[in-house]
Amino acid sequence: MREPAISSTAEDYLKVVLNLEDREETPSTSNVARHLEVTDSSVTDMLRKLKKAGLLEYAPYHGASLTEKGRAVALKILRRHRLVELFLCQVMGYRWDQVHQEAEDLEHVVSDRFVERVDALLNYPDKDPHGEVIPDAQGFREPEDDLCLASAELGAYIIRRVASSNPELLAYLEKEGLLPARILSLMERAPFDGPLKLLLTETDTVCHIGLDVAKHIFVFPMKKRADARRRPAKKAASSSRRKARS
Repeated sequence: MREPAISSTAEDYLKVVLNLEDREETPSTSNVARHLEVTDSSVTDMLRKLKKAGLLEYAPYHGASLTEKGRAVALKILRRHRLVELFLCQVMGYRWDQVHQEAEDLEHVVSDRFVERVDALLNYPDKDPHGEVIPDAQGFREPEDDLCLASAELGAYIIRRVASSNPELLAYLEKEGLLPARILSLMERAPFDGPLKLLLTETDTVCHIGLDVAKHIFVFPMKKRADARRRPAKKAASSSRRKARS
């Protein structure tokens, strides 16, 4: 017997719960309502329905958590969303600040065949335009090992991803050159939650951003990146030495 189709509204709820869990935020009624811009009572009703469908666990005043079944659905819709965003950028010529709402609408109506064709057309990408990981067809994602720029120590970093769909913020970050794969140096942190002073390596320019902006930017230390690149070389060298001895 085929399971009943999941509505686009239900898919949106599951995706929001997944995103909140990813950020280690409690998927409480108020948090879900804030992200979906709906009332708390609407969220409560939907979470109860999703619990009845076996897609999540929910207890009033304690929030929700995805079941294995619910996580599979959420990852599938997240994969669609991020692949569609990348398709819109790379093929259709959209800017990265224009794709979120388009993808929100399209993710519910495109077929599985279309999604897999897009995946192949884009050469099986692992990141969306904002640097976020795209789950594979089985729902697997490499775990994120980056850190938030707002809490980073002074030093050199590469921008891994920008965790925001706010078009105004994304347009501002593009204007400042704060894009995934760009390298920056965090030079100074003003006291009392003041702005961060950044040096952008590619353009050799300095910019200042507030913590409210920095909390959306996730980075990886350049030193760790260099160390990770050296390790395979060492392993290969030691392997060559072992072969030479034998």
